[in-house]
Amino acid sequence: RVRSPGTNCLKIREMGDEAPLEIMDQENQSRVSTRMAAHPSKPVPLEKASSEILPGYNYPEVEPRPHTLSYMVPAPPRWCYKYKVGRMYVCRAEKITSELGEPEIKIRCMLGACWPMTFITMGIISIISLSALWTFLPRLNFMWHLAAMLILGTNLVALGLTGTVDPGIVRRDPEDMEREPDIRTRRWSNMAKAYIRKNEAFCEESQVIVRGMDHFCPWTGTVIAEGNMPYFQMFLGSLCTLLGFVALVAFTSSLTIAAGRKPNPL
Repeated sequence: RVRSPGTNCLKIREMGDEAPLEIMDQENQSRVSTRMAAHPSKPVPLEKASSEILPGYNYPEVEPRPHTLSYMVPAPPRWCYKYKVGRMYVCRAEKITSELGEPEIKIRCMLGACWPMTFITMGIISIISLSALWTFLPRLNFMWHLAAMLILGTNLVALGLTGTVDPGIVRRDPEDMEREPDIRTRRWSNMAKAYIRKNEAFCEESQVIVRGMDHFCPWTGTVIAEGNMPYFQMFLGSLCTLLGFVALVAFTSSLTIAAGRKPNPL
């Protein structure tokens, strides 16, 4: 047994051993324990996590197939989102307490797989509507202007909410995938590589499992499911109302011109 100079280790060398066995000294062990107790590891906040995968939504990253709509869609700028869930991008998520008192993650804002289409559709609706209203509204009174801005604003807000809220993504934990499922309530999905319930479906464009899936809408840029269906219905209703209102404005303005009346400011 020999103490090496300049070290805190003891070397035990036995006959026939080719390599020495090093054992840490008790003094060195106590020093390491004291250092670890003085600097405990701190949990990483949700907003500053280094991984791009949102905890509890462990979806594998799969390259889109050539026949999908999102095949040529690039990812948004990195500063726009914090996590990836399948082919969707989470901009803001918070830790909340569920009704059972357990902590869970709530997605507040996200972008769909075809996220540019959300803003392109907003631009198309705004340009066409404002061009038509700019042509015919000056001949009508202020109440027509107010109604036009209200209907157009409602339509754009509904479109924005449809494309940015959580559509109803199902949590996907590795532990849940290993459990034996109840075949009466769940079935195996080859595309999702997971067991899904009867009211759940796998969206190939978004690469996630959603509840109450209706379809993938390229104009809103995201999947339409349980979470954003009310906003999507509001968007369709306000869009039809906007089309009818623009037609009514054009017809009323034409009658005003035919009658030779001047525009009424009130």
